[in-house]
This record gives sequence, structure tokens and C-alpha cells, in this order.
Amino acid sequence: MKRSSSLGLGILFFVFGCASGVGGTEDAGGRRSDSGPGADVGPVEPPSICGNGTVEIGEECDGEVRDGTTCVDLGYAGGELGCDTLCSFDKTACVETTCGNGVVDDGEECDGASLDGADCTTEGFTTGELVCNSECQFDTSGCRSCGDGVIDLGEECDGAALGGATCASRGFTGGELRCDASCGLDDGACTSISCGNGTREATEVCDGADLGGADCTSAGFVRGTLACNESCTFDVSACDNCGNGVVNGAEACDGSDLGGQTCATQGFTRGSLRCDTSCRFDTSACVIEACGNGMLEGGEACDDGNDASGDGCSMGCTVEAGWTCAFTPSMCTPICGDGQIRGGEACDGSNLAGQTCVSQGFATGTLRCTSCAFDTSGCSNTTCGNGTLDGTGEECDDGNTVRFDGCDSGCQVEAGFHLPVRLRGGEGSNHGRVEVLYGGSWRDVCDDTPSINQGAFANVVCRQLGYTGTGHSFLGSFGGGTATPVMDDVVCTGSESTLAQCAFAGWGRENCSASEAVGVRCVPGEGDIRLVDGPSGMEGRLQIFHSGAWGEVCDDYFDGAYSDFGYNDITVCQQLGYANGAFLSTYDSPTNTFVLDDVNCTGTERRIGDCPHQPYGTENCSTSEGAGFRCDVHVEGDVRLVGGTARNNGRIEVLRNGVWGTVCDDFLSTMDTRQSNFIAVGCRQLGFSTAGNALLTSAVPDGVDPIWLDDLNCAGTESSVGACPSGGWGVHNCSHSEDIGLSCTP
Repeated sequence: MKRSSSLGLGILFFVFGCASGVGGTEDAGGRRSDSGPGADVGPVEPPSICGNGTVEIGEECDGEVRDGTTCVDLGYAGGELGCDTLCSFDKTACVETTCGNGVVDDGEECDGASLDGADCTTEGFTTGELVCNSECQFDTSGCRSCGDGVIDLGEECDGAALGGATCASRGFTGGELRCDASCGLDDGACTSISCGNGTREATEVCDGADLGGADCTSAGFVRGTLACNESCTFDVSACDNCGNGVVNGAEACDGSDLGGQTCATQGFTRGSLRCDTSCRFDTSACVIEACGNGMLEGGEACDDGNDASGDGCSMGCTVEAGWTCAFTPSMCTPICGDGQIRGGEACDGSNLAGQTCVSQGFATGTLRCTSCAFDTSGCSNTTCGNGTLDGTGEECDDGNTVRFDGCDSGCQVEAGFHLPVRLRGGEGSNHGRVEVLYGGSWRDVCDDTPSINQGAFANVVCRQLGYTGTGHSFLGSFGGGTATPVMDDVVCTGSESTLAQCAFAGWGRENCSASEAVGVRCVPGEGDIRLVDGPSGMEGRLQIFHSGAWGEVCDDYFDGAYSDFGYNDITVCQQLGYANGAFLSTYDSPTNTFVLDDVNCTGTERRIGDCPHQPYGTENCSTSEGAGFRCDVHVEGDVRLVGGTARNNGRIEVLRNGVWGTVCDDFLSTMDTRQSNFIAVGCRQLGFSTAGNALLTSAVPDGVDPIWLDDLNCAGTESSVGACPSGGWGVHNCSHSEDIGLSCTP
């Protein structure tokens, strides 16, 4: 019951009653005594004193003391009960309802996007979309019972039941009216005497060249040219499904489906047969034994007269990635625009070889690359370091010109800046609201961005999360965010390695609402993985994309796998773009059919599909054996390997102040105790054994600034590379040609 305070009246009565002697007294039973002065009135309660921290007569509360009473006791759904200056309850922070908090509470069927596992089928329908209304109750208006032969609310027809409709009643002159699989009238077989005049009329879906904006994709195919036939219905004969991973029609292959063909069946002696984007065989990786004689023979894509790689034409006589070759013998030149600097290129795409506007003689701005040459049109001499984005050249301005803190001295986001990304509120790791970890908190990104940039934005986010498919989707106004997103007006080119490298208005500079939070849907490729049914894309039950569908992964060899069988846990989380992770046994599978079992990674694999495992579909698991994981982001002092040939080798980098930096090989280039101690510390911190080899000079690609550590002198017992004695963070006399790497023994 809600209580009200009479404290103020009580105090007035006590003061004026005692002063005037009017009114007599009350006995213990509350009865009035009319005896006058001099009567024996007995003991009198002392007056209440509001503010002494004790709840006394006439007070509901006093300061922080509420006598155990809460908002719930007063009939509210929740909230924080306060106490005002008159020692009465302050109920302004109590809330009447919890509907709208995104969590299904008692009395609610749903809350926002959370449907508590329900859908149209659980509510007695066959198809449709179940949503939650503003009262936190199910809204089934979008559900249908299509397929039962009875026309229900929202259905135009159902099976043979057309509700009396005919082609004529829909404005045609003839033909056959049908009911489609969604219980909508299908007049595709209806005809009209106006068909053929080149203009869609009445219910014509097309007429001549007028397709109404439709194409093969909207007609349910992957690609092709949509046409209109003589009955003014779509002609899909020139559409095809090249790209769906299954050989159809005249396709020679599709994705990984090669129809059993190999290089040998195509007339080569060895190599790897692939499928190109036109669903035709790509024999560029097939070779014949005569490769290297300077003559184009058989399936050779090039032949430059040698068997060396790295010059555009590989030792297998295939054109290397990033090159184009012509003539005989082949002459190869690097391709401008693939993001890799080769030959005489100064830069390529977003790869600027570590150069900035500052290094080009400007005060600030964004250095760009045009035709593989530096473009300084975005550079300027505005004031950098004043905490305000000045001009058009600044990507950031953190109020200083200190390098290696995420925003460099030219107010550009540093190439090594680390910004973790996750998706939340969607189907799993590959779908949901985009959130970035900035300043220790996960914050959303506003969807304000030019439409031409939306696909590039989705591509960058999905690439950072490890998804290899194509056609990633930008989901504007995904919702569920906050009124203070950390990024707004984000513009990506699509070639950035992480979202942190895209241009945007500046940290916290925005004009958005919570409903404008952006989302993406990442399209998986063969062997991609995701976590589902968890609180975010960083935790949940593991699934793998195989043969065009998501499948469950059994926890055999994952349960305790890190210590007993290898590197499964780390491989899962690193494939998703995170650091290490932990196996969780609490995520049961909804089915006892698993696509992958007995995964046993050896430490070299970057993807779990490349790890030893049973043949796809071979398993002996039950629903309780679903494999769950929780992944972690990189933290200060973490190390990683970059640019290697396998997960256990590459250039070693250390995370400092949110920026990845390299380690110089001074005093570590000689095989001695100092080198072996460094190997032991680095490989152990990376999760491998303490054995391995140091990779020097040309064995690892050069990094970009900063160079964090030099003159390391590890004892071999340190918990991290950063804990080893050195010249100090950022103190060095090295160039990136001296960056050191590791090859760790699993």
C-alpha cells in the first residue's frame, strides 16, 4: 500500500498545541482527555526530528533509512525509492512498468526484439512474422495459416480456394488465376489484350522493356538478364543461379562444387582446379611439367622463362595475385588497386606504406592514393591538436599531437589503432547491431552515411569479423542503440582492414537517436563460423557454414580441448576476429544432427574447417553436446602474429595504448640465450609451447609505426613480452626492416 506522510502537520500540532495548552492529550488508546492543566497526562513522546537518520513517529523515512520499504512494496514495478527533506517517501524514481527494457519479465509475452523463442508457428500459424506490440504482448497480425485450404484473415487465397476471384475479375481478358505459396493471388498466367504496348497496365508484371524495376535477383535467381514474354509475365530463361554453390543447368562448376572435375581431367599434369565467378573452370592454378620454358603451353596462364615466384608468374606458371601478365615470354606488371604495393607503386588503395600528410610536408589531413600515387588533395595545414575537427583533412583530434595514442600528430587515425567490433541483437555473430569497444564501453554506430558507402561499410565490418562471402548487407536504422553513439557519418572505401580506419566525424561527434543504430548482415562463405543464441556475437553456440547452410558443431575435443588436444578454443575466436576464448558447456544444440565432429586443431590452422576432423556429417553426438564459446578482445600488453603463412608464425606485434606496434630485432638476431628466452616468452604468451624460431628481416613483412620495443633482454620467465627489460616503450634506434617475428612450435 502507498503511504503518505503527516510529518509537517505533526510538527505544527506539537508546537502550537503545547504552546497554547489547547486540545488536551491523548491516552495510549488514542482517546482524548479533557483534563486541564495540572492533570496527570503521563509520558509524552518526544517530537520527531527529520534528518537524524532514524525513522520516528510521523516519518516514513529519514535520509538513507527507508525501514526496508522499496518501490515494489508501494505498488510499482521497480525503480529506486528515495526520501525527501520532509522525511516522506520520494517515489519519482519508481517505475510503473518494465515493458520496453528488451527483457521478457513476468507478465510479458515479449519485449521489443526479444520474443522469448516464439514465432508464428509456436502461436498456431504456419508462416509469417511474429512481432511484439507496445504492450509487450504478441502481435500475430503478420502471421498466416497459409496452406490449409481455407482463406484466413490476411490471405487472398489458399490452395484451390480463390475466393471467387478470376483473371477477369482482376482486369484481364483471359488466362488462369492461381494461388501462390504465400496465399496471394498469382495472375502470372492471366492475359490481357493490352499486353505488348510497352507499358505495364492493370496487373501486368511487365510489358516489353518495362520490367517495373525487377531483375533476376528479385525474381529469385543469383544473376542474369530478366526479360518479358508475350503474355506480359517474366521470362527468366536468361537468369541463372551461378554463385549458390551448386552446379545447375549449363554451369561447369559453382563455388566449391567442381562436379568431380580436377586439373587432370582438364588436360594438366597437376595443380588446383578452381571455379570462377562465371561458373566456369579456372585453370590458372593448374600446371604442366613444361612450365618455365618461356612458351605458353597447355593450361599455362603465363610463362616468363623461369620457375621463380614473386615476379608475377609463379613457379606453377599461374599469374600471381595482384599481377597481370602478357606476351611470350610473359612480362608481368603489378595491378594497381588491390591494396598491395608492388613494383614501382608508391601506394595502393588504403595501403600508404606508412606515409601520412605529415610525412608529405603538411600539418594534417588525409593522405590518399590515386592511380597508385600519393594524392595530397585531402592534406591541409589546419591546426591539429586543439580538440576540434578543423577543415576537411582531420580524421580525428584528441586534443594533442602525441603519436601512437590512436590519433597521430597529423590528426589521422593511426594504421595500427585497435578498435574491437561486435554484432548484437541479431541472429548471431554474422547479424545484428554494430557495436565498437571504445574507452572501455561497447557503443553503437549511427547509420548516417552516404548510400554509396553503405555496401563498403558492411564489407569492412564483415571482413573484420572473418566472413568471406559476398553481398554483405547494410541495415540502416537497426535500432536498439543509445542516444550517444561513438561514431557518426562513417565513410569507408571498402578496402580498410578494420572499421577504425574508415573516415568519420570524430569520436562522440553525432546528431543521432537510439533508433538510428546501424546493423549489418554478413554473408558467410564455405567454412565460416558464427556464435548464436548468446548475449552478443562474442558468445553463443558454435555453427559452421558448409554446403550452403549453417550446421551444428559437436563439442567432442572442445570440452577441455585446450590442454588435452590442441588449439580449438583459440582457433574459433581468432577466426571470428577476436583474441582467445573459452569453451562453454551450457549451450545445448536444438537438434541431434551435427555437421562437424572431433575437431582437433594442431595450432597452425587459421580456421576450424582446416583442422583435422571427421568427414562432414559423420558424428556420434546428442543435443547436450553443442559447443559453446565466449570470445575475448585484445587488451593492453597482448601480442599477435601478423603476415605469416600459418597461425603460429609471422611478425610479432604488441598492443600499447590501443595501438599495435612492432619489436626490433636488436640483440635478438643471434641464436643465443637472449634469443631463446625471447622465443620462450613470446610463444608462451601466444598460447603455444616455449619452443620455436625467431624470424628475421625478409622472413617477415615490414610493419608500420610504431616500433614499441627494442633491446629486449628477457629472462624467459616473464608472463608477457612487454614485461621483459627493454629500452622503454617507444624508445628505439630501428627501422621496420628490423622487425622481428616468431615461428612457434605447437
